[in-house]
Amino acid sequence: MKFMIAVDCDGPACVVGEPGKALSDSRDMVYAREQATRETDAAARALFDSGAEKVVVWDNHGAGANLVFDRLDSRCEILLGTGFSRRFPLLDESYAGVLMVGYHAMEGTPGGVLAHTYSPYAYREIRVNGVPVGEMAIDAAVAGELGVPLIFVSSDRKGCEEAGRFMPWVETVETKIGYGRTCAWSKHPAGVADEIYATVQKAAGRRDSMRCFRFDPPIRIEIVFKSWLGSLKARIGRRGWHFQGFREIGTQLDSMINWRC
Repeated sequence: MKFMIAVDCDGPACVVGEPGKALSDSRDMVYAREQATRETDAAARALFDSGAEKVVVWDNHGAGANLVFDRLDSRCEILLGTGFSRRFPLLDESYAGVLMVGYHAMEGTPGGVLAHTYSPYAYREIRVNGVPVGEMAIDAAVAGELGVPLIFVSSDRKGCEEAGRFMPWVETVETKIGYGRTCAWSKHPAGVADEIYATVQKAAGRRDSMRCFRFDPPIRIEIVFKSWLGSLKARIGRRGWHFQGFREIGTQLDSMINWRC
């Protein structure tokens, strides 16, 4: 069995960032990368102990080089950096499942810690087929179109609720409860790592009951930007997109594999 773990840094225990900044620009990023590593390592060990032959860790926060890589289980293989042609790079139908560690709720979610959708500076909302979505649904749809189900998510309470709305079969671990964008009531970091280990083992054990998440084609995508200049730059740089309102562009895709954030 092969698995891929997608890792973000906003959702781990005790990570809250700083007001007015993206996590990567805050003092909290030093701790965030360490705790994201602990939680990813716990998930990877659980997969290996459940019979996985291969576990690939995909670091997808910001520039994609955040984790303390030499603290991961030495059996892991690692995807990192930027410039890949799609989300879940190199994933194919030979994988038994994907996992999301340290993810977060979509932009605009009340009580969502560091809630945003791909860029806290650029996007106000992304809709697919008229429904507001975040990174979890979009990334899960990419994996789903490749025939690979999402089996596990760790995030704050709002992120776990969001995952459950789109993918009710998924196993989740709630790392913290948000009381604002940059404040939370968190579980202890070590306890979260232990909980992730146990829950990932449970998820791996019931992988046959997991489903592939997909959006119904044709897939209509609309992006609302936080500034008019941002929408203008995006429209110029994206082939096949068109303006459909102030600060908003849209397009239609045959497949989410063609999505570029």
